[in-house]
This record gives sequence, structure tokens and C-alpha cells, in this order.
Amino acid sequence: MTIDEFRAAVESAAADGPGLKLLACLAVDPEWFAAIAREVQDLVVRRAPSDVTDRSHPTYWTMPYGQATQHSLFNASGATSDTSVDHNHQVGSKSFNAPECPALHRFVRCFESRLLNFRVNGIQPASGLSPHQEFVVHGDRLRLRFHLPIAATEQAPLFLGEEKHYVRPGVVYYFNNGCVHGATNSGGDVRYHLVFDLFLDEWIWDQVLDPDSPRTPDPGLRKLTVAERAGALRVEPHPIDEYVIGTQSGVVLRATRQRNAGAPDTWVRTPIVR
Repeated sequence: MTIDEFRAAVESAAADGPGLKLLACLAVDPEWFAAIAREVQDLVVRRAPSDVTDRSHPTYWTMPYGQATQHSLFNASGATSDTSVDHNHQVGSKSFNAPECPALHRFVRCFESRLLNFRVNGIQPASGLSPHQEFVVHGDRLRLRFHLPIAATEQAPLFLGEEKHYVRPGVVYYFNNGCVHGATNSGGDVRYHLVFDLFLDEWIWDQVLDPDSPRTPDPGLRKLTVAERAGALRVEPHPIDEYVIGTQSGVVLRATRQRNAGAPDTWVRTPIVR
């Protein structure tokens, strides 16, 4: 696969066609990952998060339920509860705001010159984000999202399209948030993922996405083998009948499946009045 083929596969899936939804990319050195996990568990106790279920939160439109939190670790203010610049697509005006976490800072430095945001997303038991779809094509730029699961179990899968995906802690995944997607936690422990966005470029393709390139942003990161990539992904069908769509105009739509006897299902989209 080339970078152009990758982009085409991402855009196809984001347009509800066949394509790329999830890709296991990098393994984090076990000792380094253990240090990152300890720092994250300590940070979420000491530092204030934002509340995703608050109506003023930029993620509230995704219809979260239960309890979900976000610690924004890459911004201009230094406050982990500050979400104001997480989605402004600016690079260079933000910095890592948890210097007491050296292992985490080392990971951030791998991507720092390209980062749009960097967050710890927490989902409490009996909580989640409802199915929703974002736009990822911004003119000639393609926005990419990556997940590094920190504390994740079989009871806390990700949803992409009409599939349920199980992911492993310690593996960096490309996550196509242009697809209909969501998350849930039916277990007894909080689910934490590191989540960050950046725009596709040749460096990201070479260092993170291209399995045929041996190069990575840090010696503590390595490309997965073919067998490891397959082993880091487990998928089950997960039909959905409704989801919300975020648009570039700011209008949020509700998409509802309409079942047609003897004909393919169709989706009816209507604006949500808030």
C-alpha cells in the first residue's frame, strides 16, 4: 500500500464504503508502556478533567451517556480541563502540560511538531459515547486519529461502522473517526485511552503507518509484524439503527435506518434541534 492508496481507503470508509477502519501500527516497549500507564493512572487522580457529558463540552454532540472524562494534555493554558484549542487544527501554539510525567512526555515528543491535540479519554463503567460520525477531510488535508489503549478490557470495545473492535493496551492504532464510531464500557473498571490527532503527511506515513518501513519516531516504538497486526485486531458484527453526524457547518444530523421490505435499507437524515 502507498500513502495515496491509504488515503483512498480511509476516505472510502469515511464515506460509508469499503475501506480502512482500524489499523494496528506500533508496539510500545513494555517497560516504557508500563511507565506511561502508571503516570496516566496517577495523573487522572491529581489533575482536573473536563466532563464530556457537560452540554458545553465540544464532544457533547456525540451524545455521551453515563460518565466520561477528558484530560487535555496539549494546549496553551496548561490546564488539563481546558478543551478550548483541542479542535482548532493549529500546530505550534500548544505544549505538553504534564511535565511531571516523563514517560508520557517522551511519547508526546515523538509527534509534538505535528500534534493537533493529545488527550486522556476516560469512560467509566456503564458509560460510553453513542454512535457518531465526524468529518476528517479538510480541503486537501486528511485528519488522522490515533489511540493508545492504556486500561482497556474485553468489556470496553470500540465501534467502527457496524463492527465491534477489541483493542490491546500497549499498541498504537490508527482509528478512522470518519466512520460511524463509538465506545462503551460495560466492565467494572474505568477505560483509559490516549487519543491524538494530526494531519497525514509523508513523515507520518513512513514512521507510523507504513508496515514496510522499519523507521519509527523512537527506538522504544516498533512496527508490528503481519501476525502481530492480525493478533491485535478482533472484530465482531455490531448492527446499528441510529447515529449522529457532525458536519463542517456545525449542524448535527440524526441518521435513522429505514428498513424496506424487499429492498436495501436506507438512512434518513434529519437535523437535531438543540
